[in-house]
Amino acid sequence: MEKLINIKSFLKAGVLLITLGLFVVTSSCEEDTDFNLGATLPSYSDGIQNLDEEGVDCGGNSPKACETCVDGVQNQGEEGIDCGGPCSNFCTPRFDALQGLGLPYFHTFEAAESGNGLAVADNNTVTLEFSVSDPAGSNDIVGKYTRPEGDVAGGFSDFKFASFDAPIDFSEFNKFTLEVYLPSSNAYDSSLVPLVEIIFFDSSNPDFFNTWTVIEASVSEDDFDKWVKLNFDGSASLPGPVDYDAVAIRMGGSNHQIPATFFVRDLIPAKVLTQAGTPRADALSTTGIPYYFTFEASDATSGMNLEPRTTNADGTPYSQGVDVNYGVADPAGSINGVTRMYRPENGPFGGFEDFKFQPQSGTIDFSEYHKFKIDVYIPSSNNFNGALTPTVDVILHDDNNEFFNRWTVITQTVTEADFDTWVTLEFDGTNAAAAGSGTLLPANTTYTVFTLRVGGFGHPEAGEFFVKDFVTFK
Repeated sequence: MEKLINIKSFLKAGVLLITLGLFVVTSSCEEDTDFNLGATLPSYSDGIQNLDEEGVDCGGNSPKACETCVDGVQNQGEEGIDCGGPCSNFCTPRFDALQGLGLPYFHTFEAAESGNGLAVADNNTVTLEFSVSDPAGSNDIVGKYTRPEGDVAGGFSDFKFASFDAPIDFSEFNKFTLEVYLPSSNAYDSSLVPLVEIIFFDSSNPDFFNTWTVIEASVSEDDFDKWVKLNFDGSASLPGPVDYDAVAIRMGGSNHQIPATFFVRDLIPAKVLTQAGTPRADALSTTGIPYYFTFEASDATSGMNLEPRTTNADGTPYSQGVDVNYGVADPAGSINGVTRMYRPENGPFGGFEDFKFQPQSGTIDFSEYHKFKIDVYIPSSNNFNGALTPTVDVILHDDNNEFFNRWTVITQTVTEADFDTWVTLEFDGTNAAAAGSGTLLPANTTYTVFTLRVGGFGHPEAGEFFVKDFVTFK
């Protein structure tokens, strides 16, 4: 706290001490004057932007760097790293997570620019607003597709992506998924129908509709007012006799003038399609197992008493240390929906990137279930020559900042011979002791959080892993 000195009391006394000298000052001035001595001495900690600072007490020769929208750190109220909040650009976490998958084209509709190989065409006959709030209430941002009323495009209005510079090669990726949300408030009848079509066409041909390929999927009334992932299988139609160079999405049917609103997210090509829903989680639901998570979807439908952590203790959004894509195609080629965990280079947790489940409302009783198993697939394309390791850790801990002082960590390693295939790893907590206390896991009933860590710790190296079916067993 800066000290205020009242000059009047010194003047009345006739004496004022200044630095090392002693001076006698006499005055008859009776005016009350307060001087803030700290304010007269600019510094890098005075709460004012001065000297050569670039902000208040930061930047320039100040020992503290200013927080910015390009510093690679989530700070200053940002919703992600250098995006959202005070930063002008929208956060696009789903787009960021998909970038490393090697997909030839995709679009997440988080922003107009959140596409790889798919750009927005000019003069579309529907309105598509990007970065709108999820109508289902999640923290995601999505696209809002508005079909106009009246005779627009002869009743064949759609949303087109810009044409490719060269024809699309469908030899490898000829299946597609698209997530849609159809409000029940639309006036569905024999004309406006809950139908979604993906159209592939030759943009250079004015009669493109004579040679296009249209793949469609319907949404049942039971699935209105919620997100549904639709599968589009073009393997029987693509590649065709025409070299297509453009893609469009049409919703609500064709040849009518009825308006409607829909929501879309994540148009993604795939080599194989996954089963709809969460069949493995549904099968486990009758077994009486207290905790499991199959990674088929990103919410509680994939688990029993387990779902991914999405919020901090104070209610603010929580970002996993790894990039996570749920329900993706099995890299081994089955129809299972699995999850890709990508450990980013120079990740957000300083080399301790992991995946956390939401904390339990009460402590976990390990007296009966203290063994765990998880299926993992480790691609040989990872570079394990440095600090990245083919290891998986199951971590049980408290929900506080000092959790590592008494956590229990159980580690398993995948051998090189088991790369590029699914392996079931078992984690036995019978003789696993808590850090610090030495208490064995079966007797420790005070933890509230399950965490998974892949690729080791204490290093900034990137790595790609796939997981499914984290299950407790006796």
